[in-house]
Amino acid sequence: MTCKLIDICELVGDTTSYSASRNDSYVSTENMIPMKGGITVSESIPSSGSVRIYHRNDVLISNIRPYFKKIWFADKCGTCSNDVLVFRAKGMCEPYYLFSLLSDDSFFNYVVSTSKGTKMPRGDKDAIMKYEFDEKGPEEQKCIASFVRSIDSLIEKNCLINDYLVEIAQELFTEQFGAMLLDDEPPAGWKKGRYDDIITIHDSKRIPLSGNERENMDRIYPYYGAASVAGYVDDYIFDGVYLLFGEDGTVIDEKGNPSLQYVWGKFWVNNHAHILTGRNGFSVESLFLLSKQLKVESIITGAVQPKISQNSMKNVALNIPPEYIISSFDEVIAPIFDQYRNNCDENQRLSILRDTLLPKLMSGEIDVSNLDLSS
Repeated sequence: MTCKLIDICELVGDTTSYSASRNDSYVSTENMIPMKGGITVSESIPSSGSVRIYHRNDVLISNIRPYFKKIWFADKCGTCSNDVLVFRAKGMCEPYYLFSLLSDDSFFNYVVSTSKGTKMPRGDKDAIMKYEFDEKGPEEQKCIASFVRSIDSLIEKNCLINDYLVEIAQELFTEQFGAMLLDDEPPAGWKKGRYDDIITIHDSKRIPLSGNERENMDRIYPYYGAASVAGYVDDYIFDGVYLLFGEDGTVIDEKGNPSLQYVWGKFWVNNHAHILTGRNGFSVESLFLLSKQLKVESIITGAVQPKISQNSMKNVALNIPPEYIISSFDEVIAPIFDQYRNNCDENQRLSILRDTLLPKLMSGEIDVSNLDLSS
């Protein structure tokens, strides 16, 4: 037996003025991360107009093509762009089951096929609420929700561990170097220099892809923007460990430090991030820890679209230690970042497992009563 989306949830349309929501967590199509990745640091709330209200346990989905695959299960209350749809479970519907249902590729493909508009297609709300799927009873919903949540919880646990690992590495860096790299005068045996002296720039290899180009690709390799994964594509242009340094758009965090991404494996990058590796003793990891301490407000240009040019980045003044000192430190932090990458790789495997089994659970190909969630 089938039912429609409108039978188990409502599409929330409550809005408030931007001025009344200044302290809320704001979600937009830009700061949502694809493939159930959550959200990044909240962007500034628009200076005029209205924003949509969401509650804890609501499901948020970007409603602009090619960003339909961005979905988030809200763990707090806040506001969002009017280009983000807010779904709220009703009746006996389990909220995390609703999230699981809307995470399935079948729903994503349906939204794409029923979207309207040519320049920037949007999901058709009426068509979306008529989406049909196999009906699940309360117990089946709980089993599916518990299964998906158990995997998502493991992924979240690894993310928390990784946050802790970066904190440890940063504390070790501070303990070793303090502010010596950024002081006015270098310690004895060090030399004055520039950021350019410790980096190799790979920007010439970048190839931006339009949203329409990415939409028709298989989602295999991450496609990075200035501050986060912007999508997934079917090919790659980099393979290895790199540091991405935000060039334009989201180029700075709330502390005034640059937007950085520590990345590895096979991936694609657009032209909104500088691609760096270290040199003169600096590994990508020690370069990452140093760069997290840089204050870059003074080198940002552009009022509408903030930008850190390659030349401005290269000319940041630094004190550079002898190569043997930083190389020795690299040996200390190497195991920390090995574990960091292992945790992320495990998360990737868990995500594939979840996304492979979810359609089979939804369709009934796998009987939910056979799921053992006790371990």
